[in-house]
Amino acid sequence: MKKLLLASASLFALSALAPASAADLAARPYTKAPVAPIAVYNWSGFYLGINGGGASSRNCWDVNNIFGVPGPDTAEGCHNATGGVVGGQIGYRWQSANWVFGLEAQGDWANLKGSNTSLFLAPLVNETKIDALGLFTGQVGYAWNNVLWYVKGGAAVTHA
Repeated sequence: MKKLLLASASLFALSALAPASAADLAARPYTKAPVAPIAVYNWSGFYLGINGGGASSRNCWDVNNIFGVPGPDTAEGCHNATGGVVGGQIGYRWQSANWVFGLEAQGDWANLKGSNTSLFLAPLVNETKIDALGLFTGQVGYAWNNVLWYVKGGAAVTHA
């Protein structure tokens, strides 16, 4: 029995001294984290859009003749024509360095209505109805990555 105990103790001591290479892993090589790509925005290209909302038009009337007889300009009163609009736009922008240039056309169906009683011809009513709007504009802007600051100007037409 002493021999078995001595053999077991010897085997245990030898196993403790033996190299344990099966579980050892080589050290991982050092690598830098990849650099995140920087998003570069380009504002060039065609675009289409839809729009909708409310609008208001201030309208003032003057009488300058009665039944074809010229007379002095006489104020008739003013009113606001208000209502809804819905439509769409199409445009093109092109970018040169950070500067952005563009052209746009917009058309809207409108339902703007308003009226006031005549100040000069009391029983009569002055009415306004606008049923279409159109815009033709140019744009000049400065792109700052994904933000575009721009000014816009042009011409507007209505069907009243």
